Amino acid sequence: MESKVNYSLVGLFVLLLSICLIAFAFWLGKYNDDEDQYRHYKVYITESISGLAPEAAVKFHGVDVGLVEHIQINPHNSGEVELILKIKKGTPIRTDSAATLKFFGITGLAFIEIAGGSNNSPLLISSEDDPATIPTAPSLIKRLDETLSSVVTKLSVTLDRTNAIMSDTNIQNFSQTLSTLKVLTGRINGYQDEIDLLLKNSAQTQQHIDQAMIKVADSAGTVKTSMDTFKVTMSERLSPTMKSWGETSKKTNALLDKIDTAINRGDYDLHSIAAESTVELNELILQSRILQNEMELTLKSLRESPSDLLFKQAKPNPGPGE
Repeated sequence: MESKVNYSLVGLFVLLLSICLIAFAFWLGKYNDDEDQYRHYKVYITESISGLAPEAAVKFHGVDVGLVEHIQINPHNSGEVELILKIKKGTPIRTDSAATLKFFGITGLAFIEIAGGSNNSPLLISSEDDPATIPTAPSLIKRLDETLSSVVTKLSVTLDRTNAIMSDTNIQNFSQTLSTLKVLTGRINGYQDEIDLLLKNSAQTQQHIDQAMIKVADSAGTVKTSMDTFKVTMSERLSPTMKSWGETSKKTNALLDKIDTAINRGDYDLHSIAAESTVELNELILQSRILQNEMELTLKSLRESPSDLLFKQAKPNPGPGE
């Protein structure tokens, strides 16, 4: 009877221990948590996630809002790593938010940081059957790596070009150029006195040219004045003579008209006509002789001293009847 009681106690103890172990297992597996308080999101990262492990923290602007639930290679794209994030409900993840891989100091442990998103952007809706995908942004390490790669590439190109410029042939050519410049500078220094003299002569020549131009301008003015004087002189000397010739011609024409009229009237008294016209003919002949004398004097003056027409202010002789 005593042995039966001992087996019953052992069985009861085993049963209670099993129940405690099962409850402890549920507690460790967090099955007692309220799963309705979380939502799942996907993140696809193309860079290395070394240091990121499941249960890693997920932060929103530095605040813990969840954890990384699952990590695997994207079955549809081997160049991406697929992360399943478990994030508390109420976290304002919007369509323009971005997930970035960050690290805790120098420990090498990584976490996911979600940042960005304006208040005007709509919230990113996610469901258990089809988790929404949060866009990603390159991490600081990736940006530094890309920048350093670009700098190294440009530096390599610069060094290659520098080596091409500083080749032995170019250095020799540069040395020859410097030698040639040195020789040319020495020759220029040797001709310094001649150059100074040439510059001095050039200045004097320029001064002489300026003076000659001034004289030419003065001469042009003098020639213009002389031409004006010549015109005035010719006008003063020839105008009275031409006027006298005109008057004589008019009187001659009038006399001839008078004679012609008398003949046409049938007046054949030539003695009377001659008596009336003799005085006028005498006057015309006298005026013609005076004009002829004046023309001869003018031409003689021009033959003897042509410059008098330009430089001598002569008052013309009065014409007949003046």
